[in-house]
Amino acid sequence: MGNIYNTWKDRKQDIFLAFSVNLFFAFTLILFGPFEIFISNTNDFSFTLSDFGWMLLLAALIFILLMTVVSMLFHGILYKLIVLLPFSFTLCCYVQTMFLNGKMQALGNGSVEFSSSVKMINLVIWIFLAAVVFIFAFLKDKLWNKAVKYISLALTAVQVVALISLLLTTNALTEEKNGYLSSKGMFELSKQDNVVVFIVDFFDGRTMQSMLAEDETLLEPLKGFTYFPNATSVHSRTYPSVPYLLTQNMCYFDKEPIEYINESYEQSDFFQGMVKNGTNIGLYTYDQYIGNSVKDKIYNFVTDNMKLDAIKTVKSMAKIVLYRDMPYVAKNRFLYDIDDINMDVVKEDASVTDEKYPVFNDEWVESHVLANDFTLTEEKSSFRFYHLGSCHLDLDHPEVPGKRSLEIIYAYLDKLNQAGLYEDTTVIITADHGNSGAGDTLDLPQKTAVPLIIVKPKGKGMSDAIVVSEAPVSQTEFAQTVAEGLNMPESQLGDTFFTIKETEKRERYYYYTALYSDSKGEVELREYLVNGDARKEDSYHFTGQKWKVEKSANKVSE
Repeated sequence: MGNIYNTWKDRKQDIFLAFSVNLFFAFTLILFGPFEIFISNTNDFSFTLSDFGWMLLLAALIFILLMTVVSMLFHGILYKLIVLLPFSFTLCCYVQTMFLNGKMQALGNGSVEFSSSVKMINLVIWIFLAAVVFIFAFLKDKLWNKAVKYISLALTAVQVVALISLLLTTNALTEEKNGYLSSKGMFELSKQDNVVVFIVDFFDGRTMQSMLAEDETLLEPLKGFTYFPNATSVHSRTYPSVPYLLTQNMCYFDKEPIEYINESYEQSDFFQGMVKNGTNIGLYTYDQYIGNSVKDKIYNFVTDNMKLDAIKTVKSMAKIVLYRDMPYVAKNRFLYDIDDINMDVVKEDASVTDEKYPVFNDEWVESHVLANDFTLTEEKSSFRFYHLGSCHLDLDHPEVPGKRSLEIIYAYLDKLNQAGLYEDTTVIITADHGNSGAGDTLDLPQKTAVPLIIVKPKGKGMSDAIVVSEAPVSQTEFAQTVAEGLNMPESQLGDTFFTIKETEKRERYYYYTALYSDSKGEVELREYLVNGDARKEDSYHFTGQKWKVEKSANKVSE
């Protein structure tokens, strides 16, 4: 025992050095990285910082203790290597995040593509930085340990200050996400009035035009529907398009997303009108797009503090941070889907019978549509809002997932007909936004926004063929169309899709948020006046009205 004790006592400087390096590694990659990404993108996650923060803190403490003890088992060159390896790796990750990532998205569902030359330059920087660390350590044998120790502690301190600042300027520590939107009621409809809405994310009307050019019979299953190809959206991105559709309240990015969303639902004549109407409301979309004050009005909202699987959560957070911090050549090895993470980290609970609705998992939706028949209830009316994502998953070949989305909808409508509900149900097939382009500037987008809008009013049935209307419609007609389908009394929410005449000379407004982002989010929201055919770029005219995007739901790494 004496020899062991003396060894540890004699090596106290080595212990402190190893502790400093492991603290730098743990704080940078296990704590600060995941916390910073989570706080900047909290709306994308279905759980809160308090749900998992303790897991990362425990993982960091275990790592520091374990690796510090392990390092003491080595001497000489081996000790130096076991200290320098995590130090150089963490230093390279820190430099990558702070200086080399540019405007790369911190969260994303698609692979990161860079040219071979960019990847090579980035990798050379990593090799050069690591080489400098090792060369200095072996040339300056008496100085290397002090340099490594002080750099580790200094950069850790910088990140501690940054994290404290983040926590003081957000509600991440106090926010509550005490439940989730489940699959409950997906196949329950009223015997009386029903409105069913399919949001096919990103489905652009021009994509539909291309699909129809190849197959003129594509829309024939939509009996009784009217197709509106001359359509505009109000917003250009999923946030705030989905909250807008459900509340009809504009977003000017001057409030935190959660504040805008909560106020929109509370002040919405449309949404509150459905509640007062006694409508059974089922929303199958992202949890974060629903106001906290109305979640108890949502039939499929399950109030339950989700229990997270600690191991899966730590692994998922490691993947997220490594996707951001690794060199370009290795980033795609850590690709992830935020929706998959939201599903995977939740611990299975046998007492919960309703699954969390998996947005952008259309295979799951299709399997449930094929396996279930409708149950009819005595409710006065039902509103169902299904968010599909397959059209957004393959932007290079949107016609393929677009057709897949239609096949799911066709299967649903077939079940609706079998239940005897087809003719008396209003069905809206639309998109949250069209393909509005991904410009690098705030100028007129390369592609205008033409969301898919196909609507069947109640009263139309299987004996009615689909028709095409060139009426200049917009998402502003969504609310009144739903209100009439639900037989809401004295609804004064504007026109329906069907009250707009084809010959009408109408001015529509489109609010474009550039897909160009900096570390604080998008730069500007611009208002465009649409005169004429929404499919033509020369119909879009910048009005001069613009708003600085101060509070964004779309953040990137700095």
